Amino acid sequence: MEYNPDGLKWLFRAFDRMHHNCLKAELKKRGLRAASHPVILFALKHEIKDMLASQKEIADAIGISPPTAAISIKRMEKAGLLYKIPDKQDTRRKLITLTATGIQLINECELAFEKVDQGMLTGFTAAEIEQLKMFYLRMINNLEVMGAQPPAQLKRSMPHANC
Repeated sequence: MEYNPDGLKWLFRAFDRMHHNCLKAELKKRGLRAASHPVILFALKHEIKDMLASQKEIADAIGISPPTAAISIKRMEKAGLLYKIPDKQDTRRKLITLTATGIQLINECELAFEKVDQGMLTGFTAAEIEQLKMFYLRMINNLEVMGAQPPAQLKRSMPHANC
């Protein structure tokens, strides 16, 4: 990507990288390196009934491939954030759930994310934030038309009117 600070594509990528790096630094400051894919933890805590799901259900819920979910789940299981239990209806199947450490880590992550997000939006008016939200929803809709799979939680909350 060629440096072009006036180009929207360059700015978007720069923003994405800087946001990612700020989140990573905030998580590291709090000793939260074990969450290789924290959105898995959030999905289990906030989106999935009884905090129990298969790897495929988790992958579908957050819009990642099952192999990507499997790798992250294995890392977080080793770190003591998740564990697997047999499914009562199908003993061949394992369900993933959170440990107490995993729940505590989610709470810390939420604080870190909130700090970065609040700092990022400093100086924006409520109207500007609403306008930005509408732009993101339109871009998400465009990506979905192109074949991208949005996370299930976003799909449920997206207005289906013309964005």
